[in-house]
Amino acid sequence: MDRLDEREEIVLKIIVDEYIDSSEPVGSRLVSRVGPLKLSPASIRNIMSDLEEKGYIYQPHTSAGRVPTDLGYRYYIDRFVTISSNNIKEDIIKMTGNIEAKNIKLLFKEVTKQLSKLTHSVGFVVSPNTGALFLKHLEFLKLNKYDVLAILVTKTGIVQNVILHLDVDIPDNVLQRISNYINEHFEGASLLEVRERIFKELEREKQAFDNFINSFKNYLPKIFEIESIDDGFYYDGTSNILDLPEFSDVNKLKEFLKTFEEKTLIYKIVDKCVESDSVQIFIGSEIGEQNSDVGLVVKPYKKSGKVLGTLGIIGPKRMKYPKVVPIVDYTANLISEVIERLGGKDE
Repeated sequence: MDRLDEREEIVLKIIVDEYIDSSEPVGSRLVSRVGPLKLSPASIRNIMSDLEEKGYIYQPHTSAGRVPTDLGYRYYIDRFVTISSNNIKEDIIKMTGNIEAKNIKLLFKEVTKQLSKLTHSVGFVVSPNTGALFLKHLEFLKLNKYDVLAILVTKTGIVQNVILHLDVDIPDNVLQRISNYINEHFEGASLLEVRERIFKELEREKQAFDNFINSFKNYLPKIFEIESIDDGFYYDGTSNILDLPEFSDVNKLKEFLKTFEEKTLIYKIVDKCVESDSVQIFIGSEIGEQNSDVGLVVKPYKKSGKVLGTLGIIGPKRMKYPKVVPIVDYTANLISEVIERLGGKDE
């Protein structure tokens, strides 16, 4: 991407700012009137012509106004959008101050709601995978001769119930010994680690379990496999986009809503962000051909330096990035702090 000269940067910034506010193509007279350049509309038109030739703006129809391209948005974001939470920190604290972080599901639901309110877009959280969930407690409840209910509780308050259909009758006292052993040796470990180590550990102790562990081994991984936490994806605020001009076209609105139903696109984008410590922004064609009017701002949240999941905002490409970016940044940091307090053994 070529670096623009000072006058081109100023004109591009005005066009993006004005278009974000109005959703209307921006003309040279407006740029001349609101900008600091003190140039005539004719001179501004020359600069706009250069910007159009370089691919930063385009003329959507016969209107004399111009609209930023994806390249124009990208230049604007990279050059002018900074992460300063001073102007929004108080709003976030006020809105998230009532979150009771005893249950991670409730935490995620509240966060998406507040992100949506603060940005007037769609807030979302992608929840941790099994490698980022930590065992708090496991117990077994015998339902009948061959069916056992395994109740797993994580450090972050997630409860998983799994019914195991066994092929042998394992006595209650053996089930109790197995759960006691797991709780004693794996409490605080990640579920991924438990799944990897559990059978080898119990195999060494099989005499203590009256050799029933051989019959139990095929069921152990299933207990520690949380396939979904409400599909691992929370979001709120789709109603915010219904009145936006970008989505007045029913087909475009359907494509936008399909993003949340299918989730594949979200996970694909989020996967690109897990190695990053900073806010990532994806615009229009960077997200996908069918989402050309969409913008996405996302950042991972962590515990002890390890990425647990991601959160962010999905909205129109012309969203107010100077406001949205620090909101996402500060909220991700805040959630990292909350989850840190929820516990879990550091590896």
